[in-house]
Amino acid sequence: MGKIALLGEDTINKIAAGEVIDRPASVVKELMENSIDAEATSITVEVKNGGKALISVIDNGFGIMREDIPYLFERHATSKIKTIDDLNEIYTLGFRGEAMSSIAAVADIELESQSDEDILGTRIVIHSGKVIEKKEISTSIGTVIKVKNLFHSIPARLKFLKSDKTELNYITDIVEKIALSNTHIAVKYIVDDDIIFHTPGNGDLLSVIQCIYGIKSAKLMLPVNYSNDLLSIKGYISKPEFNKGNSKHILFSINGRIVKNNLLKEAARTAYKTLLMNKRYPITILNICIDPEKIDVNVHPTKAEVKFADDRSIFNLVYHSIYQTLSNNNLIYEGNFDDNNAINLNEHSLEKTIIMNNKGNRAYSLFEKDELSYQSINYDQSNYDYNVQEKNNSIIVGDKSYTKKSSKEIIKGKVIGQIFDTYIVYQTEDSFFIIDQHAAHERILYEELIDNTKNRSIEKQPLLMPIIIELTPKEKYIIDRYKNVLFDLGFDLEFFGEKSLAIRQVPIIKGEPCSGFMITSLLDTIENYKNDLTSIYDKTIIELACKTAIKANNNLTEKEAEELIIQLFNSKQPYTCPHGRPTMISFTRNELEKKFKRIV
Repeated sequence: MGKIALLGEDTINKIAAGEVIDRPASVVKELMENSIDAEATSITVEVKNGGKALISVIDNGFGIMREDIPYLFERHATSKIKTIDDLNEIYTLGFRGEAMSSIAAVADIELESQSDEDILGTRIVIHSGKVIEKKEISTSIGTVIKVKNLFHSIPARLKFLKSDKTELNYITDIVEKIALSNTHIAVKYIVDDDIIFHTPGNGDLLSVIQCIYGIKSAKLMLPVNYSNDLLSIKGYISKPEFNKGNSKHILFSINGRIVKNNLLKEAARTAYKTLLMNKRYPITILNICIDPEKIDVNVHPTKAEVKFADDRSIFNLVYHSIYQTLSNNNLIYEGNFDDNNAINLNEHSLEKTIIMNNKGNRAYSLFEKDELSYQSINYDQSNYDYNVQEKNNSIIVGDKSYTKKSSKEIIKGKVIGQIFDTYIVYQTEDSFFIIDQHAAHERILYEELIDNTKNRSIEKQPLLMPIIIELTPKEKYIIDRYKNVLFDLGFDLEFFGEKSLAIRQVPIIKGEPCSGFMITSLLDTIENYKNDLTSIYDKTIIELACKTAIKANNNLTEKEAEELIIQLFNSKQPYTCPHGRPTMISFTRNELEKKFKRIV
C-alpha cells in the first residue's frame, strides 16, 4: 500500500493557518488591519493572558454585510481584490483572504457586526472551526470580534508560544506601530482590564508619540516633511540624544502599512552617521506615500515585507529627508539641573517607564521587546549615493522653515574658563555651554580629514629616518590588501624584510606630523571592518582624528579655547564627535536661576 495520502480539509486549514497566524500578535495585526480597511475611526483592542485567553477588537467601521457573513471564514474570500491585476493598485492592508479563515482554524470566535446597509446585525459563534451559532441581533454599526483559546486545538503550536509577558510584548509592539501609522484613528489598548494608552485620533502624529512614549520623549522628536514627484515622506525622527540600543525603533510605513525593509533602516542609520555612538540607533516614525505600482507588498503572507522597484532612489530620498532635517535643526544636547525633570536615556529607564497604565503598576512598550529584532542585511553602501547635494525637492520641517543658527549668531559670547583641564565653559546672552575639548577637536579634525581625503589634499611629511615596526602575519596581510587606504590618508609604507614595515611618510594634521606608530591602531580598525571599504575609510579617518585631537587634562589658553569654539561652530555637524558623543551640553540662565531659587 502506498505511503502518500491526501490530507483532510481540517488538517490543510490548520497547516495553512500557521503561515498567517503564528502567535497572538498575528491575530491582533490581522484584526486591526481589517478595522482600518473598514474605515474605522475608533478601534479598541483588549487582550488577556498575553492574548492566549482573549483577544477582542471593537471598531466603528462600516461593518460586514449580512450576505457576506457566509464567506467571511472561507479561505481566499476577500472584498479587497477581484483579479490578479488588482494587486498592482493595492491600497488596503488586507487582500489575500486568508486571515479570518486562518484564525477560525486555530481558535474560537465570537463575532457581531452591523453593516450600514442592513437593518439588523449578525452574531456568529465558531468553535473548533464549526459554526455553532448564527442569528440576527440589534447592535451599533461596526464590528466586535473576540478570539478565545488560541491554538487550543493544536497543542504543539500552543506549547511553542512564549510566556504571557513575552507574547504581550509582541502584541504591544503591533498595537503601538499601528497606532503610530494611523493617527486619524483613536486606538484604545486594554491589557488585563487596565487601559495602557488611548490615542486621540486627531491626525496629529506627535500627539500619538506623546501618548505612547511620554511627553519628555516627544519633545526630543523632529518633524520630517519631504516630497518630490516619486513619493512623500512624513513623520518624526529623534534628536541624537534620544537613542536606543537596537534598530527596532526605526519604524517605516508604506501607504499606512507598517513594513520591514532593511534598505529603509540602513538609510536612516546612514543619515545619523557620526551623530550616534557605536551600537546606538535613532527613533524614526516615518510614513512613505508612493504609487502602489512602484512597490510589491505580496512578498510574504503576513504582508509585513515590501520590495521597491527602484531601491537606489528610495535609499537616497529617505536618507536626504532625514539628513536635511537633522542639518536644519539645533542638535545641541540640553543639560538639566533637575534630575526629576530630565529625560533619562539609560537603557533600563525608558524601557520600563514610558508607558504606564492608570494604576501605575505596569509598563508596556515597544521599547522592551528585544525578541522582535531581525537580522539586518549588510548593504554595500558604495552602491548608494548618500552625499548631500543641493536639490530642487521641497524640504519642509513641520509648518515652519527651520535653519541652523549662523556661526556668528552662536559664537557671540565669551570663554569663562576651563574645568578639569578638559571642559571649556562658554557663555552666551541667555545660556552657557560646557564643551568637551577632545570631542570638539575630534569633530573639527574629522571633517577636515574627510574633505582633504576627497580632494586628495592631505599634507604629508617625508621622514628623514623611516620608522620600522614589526608585523604579525595578519597585520602584514591587512597592509598588503588595504595599502591604498593608508596611502590616501598620507602614509607612505613599504615592507622591510619578511616581518617588518618601513613608514617613510606621515600625514600632517594641524601643522604637526602624525606619529607613524598610529599605523598599528589603524590596522586594528581596518581589521574590524574588513570587506567594507566605505566603512574602512570612514573609521580610519575617525581613528586618526581621535588619536591626534587635543586630549583631556590638557590646559588651554583663552585664545586656544576661543579658536577651538569658532572652528567647532563652523563645522557641518558641530553637535557630536565622529564617535557620536556630544561635543557640548547647553544650560539656560533660566534653569540656573530656578536652581538658586531666584525664580520659582
